[in-house]
Amino acid sequence: MKKQIMGAFILAAALFIHTPNAIAQEANSEYKQALQEMLNAAGSEAISNQLIPQIIEIAKTGSTNTPDSYWEAVKKKMQDKFLGKIIDGYVPIYQKYLTIDDLKQLTAFYQSPLGKKFAQASPAIMMEGTKLAQQLSMEMFKEIEEETKNYQSSQQE
Repeated sequence: MKKQIMGAFILAAALFIHTPNAIAQEANSEYKQALQEMLNAAGSEAISNQLIPQIIEIAKTGSTNTPDSYWEAVKKKMQDKFLGKIIDGYVPIYQKYLTIDDLKQLTAFYQSPLGKKFAQASPAIMMEGTKLAQQLSMEMFKEIEEETKNYQSSQQE
């Protein structure tokens, strides 16, 4: 009798443990789907379509005897893989800050005329912004170097 009670207890505990996991996986799957829809609407595929060919071009330089058909197949495979991995990697990050409802609202925004315009312009904005940040960083570095030299000179006097 004790074995039956213990067995029932273990079975109940296993069901109790698996039920939240199944619910969490279902919620995670729903979140992942919502995130994928939002990222697609935001133009993440366009970023992948720019990034992967650049990586392929670098890889091509070391493989001159490989036909273009091979590189096209690799490009397609890597673009799909990149998008899948980026979404899997982003799920826990986005979950820290945004709810599924937030993602759905963002998707609706990105599907609006203004959202589409912003998604289309985002890669160029990011590239120009990165160049600006690099330029400003160099200017700040030079300014800090100059101030440090002035400080050190004043300390020697």
